[in-house]
Amino acid sequence: MHPSPAPDASPSGDVRLRAVRRADHPFLLALYGSVRAPELRGCLWSRRQKDAFIADQFWLQQAHYRRAHPAADYWVVDRIDEGGAWIPIGRLSLDRSESEWHLIELSLLPAERGCGRGTALVRWIQQAAEAGAADAVGLHVEIDNSAAIRLYARAGFGRKPSRFATHAFLRWTPQTQAQDDGRRNP
Repeated sequence: MHPSPAPDASPSGDVRLRAVRRADHPFLLALYGSVRAPELRGCLWSRRQKDAFIADQFWLQQAHYRRAHPAADYWVVDRIDEGGAWIPIGRLSLDRSESEWHLIELSLLPAERGCGRGTALVRWIQQAAEAGAADAVGLHVEIDNSAAIRLYARAGFGRKPSRFATHAFLRWTPQTQAQDDGRRNP
């Protein structure tokens, strides 16, 4: 088991990670709904049916994550708002129980996407992996999620064969990063 990166080692002074609490479930459900909303836009279901579907899928996902990754860290991503209060903006789930870490989930609210926070969180994971002597960081991302695939590609993740037809498998190693840095800084 690798040492836990300290939440105060978050990527910047205005963003922190904290363990998920029961009181976070309404926020996490809303976040999950925001991630799934695009695929439900053309669906002819009523709002009530869509909400019930999202709630069922969310709880099934949570049960799967906890069963598949019982030793993982499940964090809420908070940032400081204009008034100085911490507000939840996303979720980060990371399994560091093996030599190859598994990034289970990195989700941000729609208004928080494209602001550099996702990139900062991925870089923070990479730094923690290097400090924790992890062999690699791997993750699965839906093949239709081109924005996430581009984010991980910019961070040095390479595409590897996936066992899932619907998801790409991406992997980063500290050695790959060092080689990329060497090519940029001769």
